[in-house]
Amino acid sequence: MGHTLGFVRQFIANPHSVGAIAPSSRMLARALCEPYQASQPPASILEVGAGTGAVTKYIGSVLRPGDTLDICEISPAFTELLRRNVLTTPAFSSPVAAGRVRLLEGPVQDVVGDRKYHFIISGLPLTIFTVEQVSRILDSLRLSLHPGGVFSYFEYIGLRKLSGALMTGRERRRAKEVSKFLSTNIAAYQFRRRTVLVNLPPAYARHWRFDDGATAA
Repeated sequence: MGHTLGFVRQFIANPHSVGAIAPSSRMLARALCEPYQASQPPASILEVGAGTGAVTKYIGSVLRPGDTLDICEISPAFTELLRRNVLTTPAFSSPVAAGRVRLLEGPVQDVVGDRKYHFIISGLPLTIFTVEQVSRILDSLRLSLHPGGVFSYFEYIGLRKLSGALMTGRERRRAKEVSKFLSTNIAAYQFRRRTVLVNLPPAYARHWRFDDGATAA
């Protein structure tokens, strides 16, 4: 409940940065972590747009000895919630003490640097950005992946179509451009999609594997 209230406060204060009104369910978190959990250790994970830490908590519950986790969040309020309410839980006591978990505050393009990851799990609300912003984010994430690495993210079922229908003027054009851009990348890179009905709202967990040397187009 505390996580949900924190999320709602941030949504009300800045809906264009948060992009949702409720944190992800455990079922959605599990679907997002599916490729990671099927892998062999050691593995490096980057979580982007962690919010209040609903997915972070699940990652902590399945993080294996030797695996590392970087958590990137742009909101100072959410970063403080993660530091105080998530990284202090028993699941994180050992990896935090061992220095296998880092909390990074800022845009992912600015804070990750040259570090490479086997898995990137994203809660970024891509549909609220412009095409140029989404392109820069995806290029940054692609460059942060090891060859063969997996990028996983979620989108609410039907949200792109609904946004295009309800918005007007410049916002409607932006939403349609972003939707078309995402559809192009989904067709090029997605290798798996999971439907998660037990979430508010129901969502798709999408898993991409970028072609070696390709850019988000």
